[in-house]
Amino acid sequence: MPFDQPIGPRASYWQRCLALLVDYIIVSLPFQLIAVLLFVATSGFIQLPPPVNYGICTVSDKVPDALVPPPPAGANFAKDCSLFFGAQTGRTLQVGHVNKEGVESNTKTYLLDRDGRLVNGVLLDWLPSTLFFVVYLIMMETRTGATFGDRWLRLRVIDQGTPDVSGVPLRKILTRYLVLAIGSAPMLVFLFIYSALIRLFLKEVLAGAATWLILSTVPWWVWNLVILVQIVRKRDPLYDRIAGTAVVRV
Repeated sequence: MPFDQPIGPRASYWQRCLALLVDYIIVSLPFQLIAVLLFVATSGFIQLPPPVNYGICTVSDKVPDALVPPPPAGANFAKDCSLFFGAQTGRTLQVGHVNKEGVESNTKTYLLDRDGRLVNGVLLDWLPSTLFFVVYLIMMETRTGATFGDRWLRLRVIDQGTPDVSGVPLRKILTRYLVLAIGSAPMLVFLFIYSALIRLFLKEVLAGAATWLILSTVPWWVWNLVILVQIVRKRDPLYDRIAGTAVVRV
């Protein structure tokens, strides 16, 4: 079947974005519950930050003593943060240096329990929630062609070869998301390495991290600009063309 054949009106860019936002909110709610259960059950030993950090923080210019590992040299502030609007889903202490312009740098994060005591625990990063979100998208689109956000916006992912069939073959959905992720690959690789170094408290070797982060986002911006132009022109974006899929309004 030729690309962009009139099998249905295509979803607009903002409809796609809004559907994705609705899905992200829906998926993030169970993780808030998991975060509360982990924090309470382990007395703060295992903490799962929310997908979006809604932390409420108290800042002090006094750095606590006896921090392990030691805080960065020249640290002049300590920030006590309760995650998710101040609720006890997690609690961290961030210690670092802030200049006269209020810019923070060389920050280390320590875990606290509900009473504010230091805990030698584990802070899970964004990876679990991200993987769960990706699995959710793949399963929903494979089975029915629509996530909950798609249904609310009256959208559906279809196989261009069999547009009347509910659901899309798994290989096409995987191809779709792998091609979509191409522009994000350099940034994701950088963030993975950066997160690994943070866990080892090696921020001191990341003096040029900001420059590398900016450079790693350039392909992401270019890739998203190409996709935006294609969708605005009412054309199937490249990842849908390669996978043989389309996002239509129903």
